[in-house]
Amino acid sequence: MTSLLIIAHGSRRAASNDEVRALAAAVRTQPGQAYAHVDAAFLELAEPSIAAGLAELAARGATEIVAFPYFLA
Repeated sequence: MTSLLIIAHGSRRAASNDEVRALAAAVRTQPGQAYAHVDAAFLELAEPSIAAGLAELAARGATEIVAFPYFLA
């Protein structure tokens, strides 16, 4: 089962982190998308961490995880 982890830097602004979580939710609800699970994780300043995000997907049965870096300038 393939899952997607969208990885962002993380921000002290909760609204910025929520935008990344909203992106994950939007991808999750796309008809015909190829992933069993779609989640977001953060490099720093927000939760879950990348390690925790990977562990959560693995715990839900992911056998392959696509890590998508989503870093904005």
